Amino acid sequence: MDIRECIEFIRYNEKELRLFNGDPTDSLRADLETYFQTQNVRITESRTASGAPKDIAVLSNSAEVLAVVDVSTLRALLEDVPTGADELGIADMQYESVLGPLKETTFTSYDTAQLLHASREIEDRARRVGNGSLHAGFQQFSIMADQRQVYMDLARRGVAVRAYGVPDTEPPDFGSAQIQAIQTDEIAETWFVVFDGGGNDAQKSALLAQERDENSFYGALTYDPGFVDHILAYLNRTYGSSSDDVLSGL
Repeated sequence: MDIRECIEFIRYNEKELRLFNGDPTDSLRADLETYFQTQNVRITESRTASGAPKDIAVLSNSAEVLAVVDVSTLRALLEDVPTGADELGIADMQYESVLGPLKETTFTSYDTAQLLHASREIEDRARRVGNGSLHAGFQQFSIMADQRQVYMDLARRGVAVRAYGVPDTEPPDFGSAQIQAIQTDEIAETWFVVFDGGGNDAQKSALLAQERDENSFYGALTYDPGFVDHILAYLNRTYGSSSDDVLSGL
């Protein structure tokens, strides 16, 4: 899958968290909808004639059951929102059974400022790790130039940086980082920041976005290690460093 196909895969691979036989006056469903509003998950409720099972939630996708969770665990999750710096508020070992399969966020109408904010989360993660590789595509060299200080700093800290863009102007100075001039629709239309985790699967993360209207993007933020590996393999295979358009250490 290319970048645009990866975005569509995440968006259409919706998950369902179904609550069984709960109290109909309870606000749990509404609270969970608020908590998971940026995750690609739908909250539903079901009642059985027997009333069993009671206070159980089942997380599933179209193909399989991913987790069976006590409602008490969900209540604890809502009261103890994970905010650890290493998890970016997405995962916490105490709630891994339910949060583990939901390590992705989708969005439908981000502008450039919001994308830069989301990009900073991944760039900061790479900065804290201090090694590994980070791939970034900001559509055009002229947009990429505004990120010069951020990416020179990442390269100085030991992160192997590779940046991609359509050469609409002279390439920016990214220090020892690699800059690739790419003339494809995919690079012109997409914005991505992908970090390989520096040897730690828990640190792998990727932001993928496609511009649909002027300064309006939709896409996904994922922390799934296997999916991040797939994206990295695609970038290396399609825009490998052996290409003649690599500009290093400018």
